[in-house]
Amino acid sequence: MKKIFLLFGFITFATLLTEAQVTGNERIGEKIRSLEIGYLTKQLQLTPQEAEKFWPVFNQYRKETRAIMLDEKLTDQLEIDQKLLDVRKKYKKNFTAILGADRAQEVYDSEDRFKALVRKEMNRRIKARQERKNN
Repeated sequence: MKKIFLLFGFITFATLLTEAQVTGNERIGEKIRSLEIGYLTKQLQLTPQEAEKFWPVFNQYRKETRAIMLDEKLTDQLEIDQKLLDVRKKYKKNFTAILGADRAQEVYDSEDRFKALVRKEMNRRIKARQERKNN
């Protein structure tokens, strides 16, 4: 009887998960974005005045880099890397005008560290889920 309830619960959960996958992915994206804002704000030690100028520029930068990553026409990794580098160079000038040279470089360093933290956490969760699944 316990196995039947467990199986029913699993099927219900899987169905709900499938139906909510897009919404769930959007929520996860929003949560990661929120964490990124907090992380960068702390790492860059943004003042309210700097944040007011910085975030619109950073959001445009992210929009451009995301467009490159999602461009299905781009299949050569070197071409993708070059386009991303070009965008980084372009925006470094903008970040330097707002934050100064050292902190402008810190934007990219902090962004890279944040991405590494997210990847590490995602891998940890995937591994934990697989271990639970195997047990």
